[in-house]
Amino acid sequence: MPEEVLVVPRARLFAAGGLHGFSSAGIATYLSAIATHAFFARRDRVENDPSLKQIIPYSVLRHEDRVFLVRRTRAGSEARLREKFSIGLGGHINPEDVGDARDSVEAGMRRELTEEVEVPAGWRARPVGVLNNDREEVGSVHFGIVYVVDLPSADVRVRERTKLQGVFATHDEVRAVYPQLETWSQFVVDAIDLREI
Repeated sequence: MPEEVLVVPRARLFAAGGLHGFSSAGIATYLSAIATHAFFARRDRVENDPSLKQIIPYSVLRHEDRVFLVRRTRAGSEARLREKFSIGLGGHINPEDVGDARDSVEAGMRRELTEEVEVPAGWRARPVGVLNNDREEVGSVHFGIVYVVDLPSADVRVRERTKLQGVFATHDEVRAVYPQLETWSQFVVDAIDLREI
């Protein structure tokens, strides 16, 4: 059976002019638009259709003043992101992620987070902004909801070690690999100081 992913018509997300980069403004409005207008569609039919935005929860793991920096390996499923560094973990939201959850984005975030890494009990997540990049092929069909996930300890283990490698990094260490960061991570690093939000 073909994979289905959560999508929202572009026109339901953006007023005239749209959005480029990271924004913390209007996050409640974006989440409301997703809750009202989202539906599931076959991924193979929407992957190249910029009239629909695939919703991607994008979780930044934080412990004290460090964030979890990952490197996507050549074994990753998304060829456009291989060999890139990222401060966000995320993926598509599928029907089985949502079930009867009231908040499909949060349910997708929780599933994706625990699929990619093992995190210590007691973590807390909150949405802090959105991401959009219509200037790149992969970005033109995706829309990110950025969550900061505060962890009680740095005890994080990558589950998919053939696809990801990860380590906690300081602000300066993340900046040192900035040219190799995927675009969404660059947007987040440029817009906010993750040590302070």
